[in-house]
Amino acid sequence: MNILSTIKTSCRDCYKCVRHCPVKAIRFSMGHAEIIDERCIKDGRCVLVCPQHAKVIRNDVEVVKNYFENKEFVIASLAPSFVPTFPDIMPGQLFNALKALGFTVVRETAEAAELVALEHARLVKEGNKAIITSSCPAINALIYKYYPQHISYLAPIVSPMVAHARLLKKEFEGQHPRVVFIGPCIAKKAEREESEIIDEVDVALTFDELKEWLIQENIDINQFPIESEDLSSVQWARAFPVEGGLLKTGEFDTGILSQESVVITGIERCQRFLDDFEKEKEGLKMVEMMSCEGGCIDGPLLKSPLSLYQRRKKIIEFSQQGTNSGKAKKTLEIPSLRREFNPHPILQPQPTEEELRKILTLTGKFTPQDELNCGACGYDTCREKAVAVYQGLAEAEMCIPYMRARAESFSSFLIAVTPNGIILVDENLRIVDMNPALRQIFDLKGRLMVGKTLDEFIDPSFFVEVLRTKKAISQEIHYPQHNNVYVKLSVFYLEKSGLLMGVFVDLTKQKDQEQMMEEIRGKTLEKAQQVITNQMLVAQEIASLLGETTAETKSLLSKLMKILRGENVEE
Repeated sequence: MNILSTIKTSCRDCYKCVRHCPVKAIRFSMGHAEIIDERCIKDGRCVLVCPQHAKVIRNDVEVVKNYFENKEFVIASLAPSFVPTFPDIMPGQLFNALKALGFTVVRETAEAAELVALEHARLVKEGNKAIITSSCPAINALIYKYYPQHISYLAPIVSPMVAHARLLKKEFEGQHPRVVFIGPCIAKKAEREESEIIDEVDVALTFDELKEWLIQENIDINQFPIESEDLSSVQWARAFPVEGGLLKTGEFDTGILSQESVVITGIERCQRFLDDFEKEKEGLKMVEMMSCEGGCIDGPLLKSPLSLYQRRKKIIEFSQQGTNSGKAKKTLEIPSLRREFNPHPILQPQPTEEELRKILTLTGKFTPQDELNCGACGYDTCREKAVAVYQGLAEAEMCIPYMRARAESFSSFLIAVTPNGIILVDENLRIVDMNPALRQIFDLKGRLMVGKTLDEFIDPSFFVEVLRTKKAISQEIHYPQHNNVYVKLSVFYLEKSGLLMGVFVDLTKQKDQEQMMEEIRGKTLEKAQQVITNQMLVAQEIASLLGETTAETKSLLSKLMKILRGENVEE
């Protein structure tokens, strides 16, 4: 699993991660953001700014738990920025809480930070060119991926995390220890996987993972004693997380007017410095770079109620009491603190001007004046976004002004051509707009209606009811005052705009046809009744005539039968 990933179902086209990613290591596809691992420097900015919490950091706690289950010897290497991360507890309490979790030994990473700072000082003395510190893995990745031409200036020295792992594995060599680094940095997870130093640190956890783990185990740090034998005797190495911490520990000139050393924090500032490095490096011996503004005390996963200034103060106070706390560790042969950095340049193919223009025209940008450079898509300029489209990192549809104009144009077209009447009124029931169909239905051609109140036009009672309840209403209404118009009126409340919309479906022709059919039906019934009556009279007359004829016939036949029988017949 990648160190950083995106929950696609939670990602909603806001482009905020693109806007804040300093190296644009985000690819958008089908409206969802995808972190491109090989481009990413793991500074963690995207995690912090995502409003939907769609960015996920790989959790490695289970790996450590497996070490515990297997009864392995596990050492916690605790970054010095733990002090402002847990501001309401004493350092010894946290050390004892970590042992309660299962760690065999807990030590301060600052032990190795001191050695790393001295190694930087030694490197400066050996050479005659500017050295860029290599303790921040995000800065290292920035250089070997995006500024490989400057990689020779990057100090070939491991970070305090790796140096401490080497030191601890040498100290406890016979017990085959596992070293687990705990700090505020996401990039440390990536650093331990770099091919040049892979697996020297067994696991890198963040302070967030540690806090969540303590909660899961129902461990209250405040219940532990403040004394701990694991506290180190280091001093200024504990100041590594603040600006100038490495320079102070290595005894460089840290004066504000120093011309030999400079401290740069924040990715964007580091990028600008590296852009002009050939000019900026003149006269410099040491350049301390840190990806987080103010240093590691503002790391992406250092969540503290303290301000940046208060965090800095707390770190410095803890550093100053270093020589009076803890006990010195046994003297060891210091392992090598050197490493190599190999360039991993990111291929960034560039489009021709013709290809760029074709991409720009997809979003209605035919001239430089059409390029708003609003940054809504996450890129600073329209041309920069067009390059990203060419590289397969962005989609043309990410241009919000264009898509909005297109949607508005389409909506306006539909409203203009629909046969149904549409009216918009504000919460004061003043007419904001109406379409041509409504003017035709109510014969309002040439009349100024916008700005008038609704009651000057029609009965506003249905609109008042919808404004009160915020629920839609649909009703058939007869307007005899407007050429005897019949309509089906549907009224809606548009919450985002605070407007009421009325849709009038003209039923007048339908009503006229219904009335005509009713008249035809009435006349047909009347005619049918007349036919029935006449038929009854004819039937009665026929029946009367048939009755008389039948009687005469009967009389004659009777007389004939009597004659045949020889009886007397009366005349």
